[in-house]
Amino acid sequence: MGRPLLVRLPNWLGDLVQAWPVVQAAGLDRSRPALFLGPASFAALVGPRFASSEYISWSRARRFASAGEIRRRRPGTALLLTDSLSSAILTALAGIPERIGYAAEFRDLLLTRRVSRGIPSRAAPRVQEYLHLARAAGLEVEETLPSIEALQEDRDAAASLRRQAGIEGEPFAVLAPGATFGAAKRWEPAKFAALAAALHAREGARSVLVGAKEDSEPAREVARIAGACTVDLVGATDLPALVGLLDASILVASNDSGVMHLAAALRKPTVGVFGSTSPVWSAALAPWVRSLYAAYPCSPCFRRTCPIGYGCLRSIDATQAIGAAVELLGTARLPTSAS
Repeated sequence: MGRPLLVRLPNWLGDLVQAWPVVQAAGLDRSRPALFLGPASFAALVGPRFASSEYISWSRARRFASAGEIRRRRPGTALLLTDSLSSAILTALAGIPERIGYAAEFRDLLLTRRVSRGIPSRAAPRVQEYLHLARAAGLEVEETLPSIEALQEDRDAAASLRRQAGIEGEPFAVLAPGATFGAAKRWEPAKFAALAAALHAREGARSVLVGAKEDSEPAREVARIAGACTVDLVGATDLPALVGLLDASILVASNDSGVMHLAAALRKPTVGVFGSTSPVWSAALAPWVRSLYAAYPCSPCFRRTCPIGYGCLRSIDATQAIGAAVELLGTARLPTSAS
């Protein structure tokens, strides 16, 4: 077996999910072991699914601290799924002889193989950008659509949360009204609340609100408006519990965030709302996903905040999300032979 392949994972959950076909190809490659490097929280998603691989945690605060740990494992190749200069510096400090990645952030001289995008960044699906890098590293990617299966421990963690929240045994949707990236990704809480009310009226399903602790303010506003048809679990889920909750839900509605991509990879009916970002670049491209996008003249700007009033988000009405949800739920109920 060859020397390990170090895969520097993306820093955002949504990007990790979009890179999942590459992660899977590396984790299942029998010709060389995989060594994954990424945020500590991702280990719970990656580690249990690729038992023969190793996971090294990385943090922004100590971004070069793992150089020695990497060097001791003697990887022969580093595949950089990030565009950052720091990731190239780290793999060079670790003495990895082959370093593959896109030329970006003035790191060209630190890469031994600089991959050309062929087209401008963000002009094609993010998934395709990752696949292009995988081919440069000699990985054979069989499945190009991100697909993740919930593990029993994920389901158990979610079941425990549902018991505590009083929603055990009843249908529920999942809403993710926050977005760590910034306000330009966050649809209005009142519209999420309208969707929650519609799902409760039509499906008898309460809506579980999820997200990081930083998302508590928009979640509280959704809960205030929608009332008893919501259950606020923002900040209460680690990654396994989130996977389990999404897997057990009837539908997921989310801003363009990690929750949206994770739900789509779990093959759940998913409604994604796009503001400053682009569905061309980062939408989950699957038949069980509907992406809502206003396509303003200034869109996509990829800004964290908007200086002119968030018109791209405000012009997406709650009725559009409700219609998309009704359509997806109707499709989900069709017999397999008719789908």
